[in-house]
Amino acid sequence: MEIGDWQTTAELNQIVRQARELGLERNLFELEAFGFTVVPPELLGAGDLPKRLLDATKRICEDVEASGAKMSGPGNASWEYSHFLHYLVGRDPVFIEAVMHPVTLVLARYMLGASCRLFTTSTFVKRGKATSTPLHVDSQGNPPPLYPYAVVCNISWILTDYTEENGTFAIVPGSHRYCRHPTQAEFPEIMGGTGANICVPVEAKAGSLIVFTGNTWHGTYPKRDPVFRAHVVTGFCRNYLLPAEDYRNFPDNIAEKYGAEFKQLIGRTAWQGYTTEGPKGENVAALARANVTPSA
Repeated sequence: MEIGDWQTTAELNQIVRQARELGLERNLFELEAFGFTVVPPELLGAGDLPKRLLDATKRICEDVEASGAKMSGPGNASWEYSHFLHYLVGRDPVFIEAVMHPVTLVLARYMLGASCRLFTTSTFVKRGKATSTPLHVDSQGNPPPLYPYAVVCNISWILTDYTEENGTFAIVPGSHRYCRHPTQAEFPEIMGGTGANICVPVEAKAGSLIVFTGNTWHGTYPKRDPVFRAHVVTGFCRNYLLPAEDYRNFPDNIAEKYGAEFKQLIGRTAWQGYTTEGPKGENVAALARANVTPSA
């Protein structure tokens, strides 16, 4: 059917039109039904961007190692991550390209609204065998019950082939509807638990996107091979949520280069953060416009 300028779905009309133009309608359906989807390389149409992301990721890891710094997996030093690094948009402009890719933005805006903001840009690199990552949701910090809609989303750029053998994502289909965090009793055997095996491996070719909502239960399979494995997370949040990364000191000249759309994503036009002067009227107005007519 033709999508009109319907007042009751003012924010969605243009987003769904753009998704249709990009061939993403099936992916939107899978996000609604199962809480996750995979956009293959031929549909993503990102050219050499995934390769450049991989090259930049490797270079940054080498720089970190050369400086003597290293970070293991979050919260558990026994996890054998080679690197878990953050704030990639401040490390190399190629990661801004990933954030600003049309497919990335359409999927983020569909899940979180046209006024969504950038939440995080992180890379997960494993160069050897590693234990699994336990089940969790990316809506970390939200006390139960979770909202019945996503407040954050995970759009992961897959930079090497992801298989069960090399520790791909383990996702619980439909778990975004549970509106709660998983309990330790529900961890399956692959994650050191005793729960039923409710996870499925999400396998994807290099150059794909693996996408899921912030309410979707996920972890990773144990990495059983020594093959280099990497992905980059471009995460987004609803405009009222405090992003995980602090972009307040992001260089103005780079923000200007990538335009008004990028500046909105990093909070340059956010209405929050006022004191006695109150919110800026133009920022409140910009938020309203984003809800009605998001740009391409």
